[in-house]
Amino acid sequence: MAKRKPRAASAYRRKEAVREPYDVVLIVCEGEKTEPAYLRGMRNVYRLSSANITIVPGNGNDPVSIVKHAFEEYRRAGEIYDRVFCVFDRNGHANYQEAMNLIAASQIGRDGKLQEITSVPCFELWVLLHFAFSTAPFVAAGGRSACDNVINAVRVHMPEYDKALSDVFERLHPQLDTALSYGERLTKHNRDTDSVNPATRVHELVRYLRELKK
Repeated sequence: MAKRKPRAASAYRRKEAVREPYDVVLIVCEGEKTEPAYLRGMRNVYRLSSANITIVPGNGNDPVSIVKHAFEEYRRAGEIYDRVFCVFDRNGHANYQEAMNLIAASQIGRDGKLQEITSVPCFELWVLLHFAFSTAPFVAAGGRSACDNVINAVRVHMPEYDKALSDVFERLHPQLDTALSYGERLTKHNRDTDSVNPATRVHELVRYLRELKK
């Protein structure tokens, strides 16, 4: 029996992702774990090409650093991106408003290509909306930050929740329609009442990504 020829090393390499005929998107996240894990999980579940959807943590963990990193990556890539999203939290950041001003003053911001996806106090509010709707403000109390208190509220419904969960989207996916509905409802409430806590725009990004291939 003839010996089987050994396969070349190149045969074991994963095929490079192929760009598909929908928007090319850059998403720069403040968090290094939860936000990228959630969005990469969504990209996988909805079979979006990683050649179209680039998800990266920012160079720094404050809103201005996130926005500046998005500017740099947009220019470095030769302006290939149709849309750029900066995902960051309010959560006590002193330069939160400065970051939004940078976006509004930029050319790509004015063109509608660059958008902030903010959460008050933090991204975990979006996680909570997969389970429950609330307009009650989250504030620091009892030695815990406002975000700590959001996480505690999440754990009422999802005891295993942790920022390091790599499959957070897959676990939350069955409740995604609920979260989208609650996110839009909260936005309307905030618009009608001039409230800013709690608040999130993550549903805007999620709906956009979910409908990209349509």
